[in-house]
Amino acid sequence: MFDSNLLSENIRKYRRKKGISQGDLAALVFVSTQAVSKWECGVSVPDVENLCFLASALDVSVDVLLGREKSNKKTMIAIDGGGSKTEFILFDEEGNILDNIISGPTNPNSIGMERAISIIQSGINRLLSKSNDVSGIFIGASGFLTGNNAKEILNILKKEYPYIKIKCDSDIANVIASGTEKEKCIAVICGTGSVVFAKEKDKMHQLTGWGYLLSKSGSGYDIGRDGLYAALQEREGLGEKTLITPLVEEKLEGTTLENLDIIYQNDQSFIASFSRIVLKAAEKGDKIAIRILSENAKRLAFVINHASLVYDCGRDVIISGGMVEKDNIFVKELKENLKPDLEIIIPEFPQVLGACVLCAKMCQVDIEGFLEKLMIQYKKGNK
Repeated sequence: MFDSNLLSENIRKYRRKKGISQGDLAALVFVSTQAVSKWECGVSVPDVENLCFLASALDVSVDVLLGREKSNKKTMIAIDGGGSKTEFILFDEEGNILDNIISGPTNPNSIGMERAISIIQSGINRLLSKSNDVSGIFIGASGFLTGNNAKEILNILKKEYPYIKIKCDSDIANVIASGTEKEKCIAVICGTGSVVFAKEKDKMHQLTGWGYLLSKSGSGYDIGRDGLYAALQEREGLGEKTLITPLVEEKLEGTTLENLDIIYQNDQSFIASFSRIVLKAAEKGDKIAIRILSENAKRLAFVINHASLVYDCGRDVIISGGMVEKDNIFVKELKENLKPDLEIIIPEFPQVLGACVLCAKMCQVDIEGFLEKLMIQYKKGNK
């Protein structure tokens, strides 16, 4: 039975896979860009002659475009889950990104197991609708190493997708895969939450990462909370004047005191979002903001330095997350407080591409030059 929706999805999918625009495809098929747009939106369908031209231009068979024949390329799903967002990528063995989805947080410690599984399954199902022959799914997400979280999620997913190879791990695995191939390193995530791992060949040792209630190691949540505290202190006349206050109140659309209910009604990622305000104020020379970043950088540096002293994990510090941008004030403060023999490496590849590499390895795909190929596709898709 002919499925016009599947045809439109396949035209769009294989055009993107080839890395060409609608205009480029239109030129190859000798039609207008508007015609290609209508085909991809499902407003109209190509006639038999144009369907043959399309298949030739996209290097697939007519049956593949119509969804009657599977592509012979292995497809996989990689997932990077965090405390603020989760990214899903559908890709093939040649390093072509077929689809990319951004969804909500999936840390079961923060949002609960039921909601985390619901978000994960929703993302997987959306991608499976684009490719029904997925070979493997790799999930690296925050909170998965707590208790039996990873095992519980894996068991549920195996029942739901019994014919797909699946692995659940920590998001720190994604960071390491995107940043280094070395057997020894210190891996750090500093986003909504923060966690430090010392990698000794095949052994991983976790330091901190106990959740927002118990951890105090320089996370976005810590910095955002300290920024809100500084704004409240100023408003109550208990603290110094700071640029943080007007920036916070611009975001809240009212004073901090008037919006305490909104602050308490939201989750950790909302508190962590104020860390960007602290960074902005610090960049403008605000001494309170600089002090907050310095204090939090010292906390994180203390843990990293401790890891290097206790474990045989080398001198490379792979660090990723929302608080980490090359040469921002937080990173500069962190460098100043680290042992001089330690070297910070900020991966040029997003964490989710590390998950792609781990998924490809799991599915026994040759990964030589794989990250670079993925990055080219990722940049195209995010322009």
